[in-house]
Amino acid sequence: MHSQTGNKRWMIVALMLLSYAVMYICRTSMSIAGPVMMKDFNWSATQFGLVSTAFFIGYALTMMPAGYLADRFGSGKIMVFGILLYSLFTFLTPFGATISMLILLRAVVGIGQGVILPCNGSLLAQWVPKKESATAQGIVMIGTPLGITLTMPLAIFFMQHYDWKTVFYAFAFLGPIWILLWNQLGKNKPELHPSITREEVEYIRADQGSAQITDAAASVTPGEVFRNGSVWTSALAYFTSNYLFFLFFAWLPTYFVNGRGFTLVKSGYMTMIPYMFAMIAYPLGGILADRAAKKFGNNMGRKLFPIVGLIGAGIFLVLGTRVASAEGAIALITISIFFLSITQAPFFSMPPIFSAKNAGKIIGLYGFCGTCAGLTAPILTGAIIDYTQSYDYALFFGAAVAVAGAIILLTLCSVKAVESKAVVEVPPAASNLP
Repeated sequence: MHSQTGNKRWMIVALMLLSYAVMYICRTSMSIAGPVMMKDFNWSATQFGLVSTAFFIGYALTMMPAGYLADRFGSGKIMVFGILLYSLFTFLTPFGATISMLILLRAVVGIGQGVILPCNGSLLAQWVPKKESATAQGIVMIGTPLGITLTMPLAIFFMQHYDWKTVFYAFAFLGPIWILLWNQLGKNKPELHPSITREEVEYIRADQGSAQITDAAASVTPGEVFRNGSVWTSALAYFTSNYLFFLFFAWLPTYFVNGRGFTLVKSGYMTMIPYMFAMIAYPLGGILADRAAKKFGNNMGRKLFPIVGLIGAGIFLVLGTRVASAEGAIALITISIFFLSITQAPFFSMPPIFSAKNAGKIIGLYGFCGTCAGLTAPILTGAIIDYTQSYDYALFFGAAVAVAGAIILLTLCSVKAVESKAVVEVPPAASNLP
């Protein structure tokens, strides 16, 4: 990287990181306010799971078409629309007088947030050269644990000095603030930015030309990609990683209050700790995957840390439920979330290996599977808690899902290029024709 090139692309990366952080602050508000809302509304664990799951129903509706909309209308415009929508309905959340109304409100918040991930991916592809994409992706992913971490002290402050409703009112204004920043500092493409240098545009575009895909790889069709068993087993393993992520996301504060007897304030602060370490684990996972692939090849290199991460997350989660002391539980759950967090970047390094030509479609499949995990984990966790009258069995099940994902990767998934069956070899004699 040359110092004279300029750094506008990193300003865009920083804005994308902030968009993730704001998104997760608004999303996490339901999790941290959950114990108080359950008491005020007299909800069962299953009912709270339904409200949490409603978000992902809306999220799923816009996740798949968001990339098309971004290409047609511009990523920035679609993100602004999505942020305005989820900010408005975050503000309206406390006005939900019934559980049905709250389910509807949270579903619309999900619709607004569903466009952010694909739009960020589209912007990243425009603004960052390929050789810097892994670093940029790791930086953007920090926004997820950062947003979750910031939510805890802020939400506790509002609930201590006001009430749980103020959490939603206050957080709803963060989205419009980001929009003001974007309007001042962001553009859909480097060429549109008024203060970027010509050298930086050339530097970005020089490493964004179409990859030289030849022979069988160039002929791979989407149908052939989606008939490949390893594509589906890798996506299934990604589902298991997200199942445990969303179990923690939706239920960890409530587990600390109802399952461990913490006060709401202590629960909020304790929930910060795992996600502070996750901010290190997200970019670390990408670095480790790149190094492992260089040493062991793409198949084992890309799978190694998802396998290790899923197994480690499952083991330390179970250990966290078994330890008697609160401090021990927090420490072990922090280690579990750290292991889980290192799986994310390696998973997203697999689609270009399967098919560079169809990587976006495979990432779309991953996103769909991750959304399905978000739909499943909150409500299934609540149902298990209600049925068994124990948080432990719900956490054991989450751990088992994670370990199953590692087994699937190890035994059923081979990370290698999908080759077209339709490639026709040119007969050797053809080279002698005039």
